[in-house]
Amino acid sequence: APAPAPAPAAAPPRYTHEVALPPDWPPLAAGDPLATLPLPAAFEALQFPFELDPFQKKALAAVDRGESVLVAAHTSASKTVVAQYAVATSLRGKQRVVYTSPIKALSNQKYRELMAQFRDVGLMTGDVSINVDASVLVMTTEILRNMLYRGHELVREVQWVIFDEVHYMRDKERGVIWEECIVLAPSAARFVFLSATIPNAAEFAGWIAATHGRPCHIVSTPHRPTPLEHWALPAGADGLYLLKSADGAFHTTNFDAAMLALRKPAGAAAAAKAGSRDSPNLRRLLAQLQRRQLTPAIIFAFSRRECEGAAMHARSLEPLGEEQQAAVRQVFEAAVDTLSEADQRVTQIEAMLPLLLRGVAVHHSGL
Repeated sequence: APAPAPAPAAAPPRYTHEVALPPDWPPLAAGDPLATLPLPAAFEALQFPFELDPFQKKALAAVDRGESVLVAAHTSASKTVVAQYAVATSLRGKQRVVYTSPIKALSNQKYRELMAQFRDVGLMTGDVSINVDASVLVMTTEILRNMLYRGHELVREVQWVIFDEVHYMRDKERGVIWEECIVLAPSAARFVFLSATIPNAAEFAGWIAATHGRPCHIVSTPHRPTPLEHWALPAGADGLYLLKSADGAFHTTNFDAAMLALRKPAGAAAAAKAGSRDSPNLRRLLAQLQRRQLTPAIIFAFSRRECEGAAMHARSLEPLGEEQQAAVRQVFEAAVDTLSEADQRVTQIEAMLPLLLRGVAVHHSGL
């Protein structure tokens, strides 16, 4: 008789949940709510106009219990939902909450988002202070660290501290700022940590639990809402090669074909110009992206010269439609009007509009 067909592999779980306990806590009994983290009948602090993902519900359940939680998920997984719920929970209890981010630009963005949703929001960065007496304060992590050092009155009133992009803690130069903030935070505070997927989530949560003597939940999901594919454009080749598809499958045939194209004389000659302003690969890449409708796209160049060269090649692209061009002109002229007359005559400013009308923008350190 033929052998039975193997059973299909089980699908990976949509999320995982663990809880880290302080070292002096006894092991949890089977079925302990701290370990199972049952979902409430409803999340009353804030209603969302969409169905929550299972990992979001699990993380919100931790916030509902007043317990710290580390949420590790890929970009675009809507981790911010957990932060929003923590903010709403604090406001409902007439308590203060701090939302920290690693950079000023992100702090400004989060301030605008939270301001539109909750209104009672302030901002503190090294450059700007707005409504510093608000119940919700958005600030850079450095600002929070400085306030903790000074024993500022605000930090004694905070119920929740939200650390966005907490995987920055692994940065050799700036990671110590996150460590100091966590160590110096008041014992009454609870934490929401939002992070990209990290390999040592359990170790990190264990350190949090040991530092503050309270449990810290870990909710993580391997699911990637935005598909990620890896393509290659070999120097001198005419087409794009799909190397790894969204389901994780590696395409060996395409990889071999890409390597073969790279070894051809035309590929070697084009590779010699890679990174230069005159690289033919940039023209081919732009044409391929437009042909395959893979725009909008971000092209990273590792030199200012190559960045500007890519923009010059973009002059061959089709202009935007008339309605889009009119909108671009309106925004551009409004922005330029805020500059001094001398700045308006800067070469880079004058060269910007023709590119913008083709849907192309440039950003580098020389701007």
